[in-house]
Amino acid sequence: MGKKLLIVFHKKFYPNVLKVGKSVSQKLDLLPKVVLVSLPREEKEEVRKLLGKLGWNPEVVEREKDPAQVIREEKPYLVILPKPKVAPLVHIFLKPWEERFAEETQSVNLLLVYEETQEVKRALLYVDRDRASEDYIRESYNFLKRWGVEFEFLTVFDEKNFELLIRKEYPEQEAKELLGKMFEDYIEAVREKIKRVLGLEKVEIIPLKGEVRKSLPYFAKRHRYDLLVISQAYEEKDELVENSETCVALFKN
Repeated sequence: MGKKLLIVFHKKFYPNVLKVGKSVSQKLDLLPKVVLVSLPREEKEEVRKLLGKLGWNPEVVEREKDPAQVIREEKPYLVILPKPKVAPLVHIFLKPWEERFAEETQSVNLLLVYEETQEVKRALLYVDRDRASEDYIRESYNFLKRWGVEFEFLTVFDEKNFELLIRKEYPEQEAKELLGKMFEDYIEAVREKIKRVLGLEKVEIIPLKGEVRKSLPYFAKRHRYDLLVISQAYEEKDELVENSETCVALFKN
């Protein structure tokens, strides 16, 4: 029996989620179930009409209970949820349920499909030196390979963690050179980690400097990536998800 894919709509239907969900389900040979939680009758009908147009026939069930409880009971390999487009000022006061669930859980793989995304073609797979586990690297890599999405590895060196301390201890030029060496060493450590875990001879990495929660979403938007993949162990994943105008996948660590 194949692994289970759960697609959950809570109170509102987002058509593009089904389109992406069908692709994931078929490419990875997952068993799909669509769960409609407290959805208006008209939107339930829209779900079934779109499934007919897509020529896709997953199991569809209706629930009225807490969607988080539904997910816990189903114990899926992957959960696909919408990622609604929310204006920044509104986000301060009203965070979508799907984002709050992503912040709170580390027990299930999640794919948040951005409201405007119709198809996922290009992805960034984030790996850091210290937190990303071997299981995370292996599972997220295999997921993207099987899905057939074009992807690149990316890491971020947060130089602010070291800059103030170094500049207190060393002259300006020496501190600058030391930071540059630390940056190169960090990138090389991430590269070797990926090569060792995946058994690859060569690994190309996009290297960034700055804060992950800011630089990663900005880079993805600027260069038109459709998906960011990060570990559930990342401490500021709530801000990264909130800042992202792409799909976001969060894999167990």
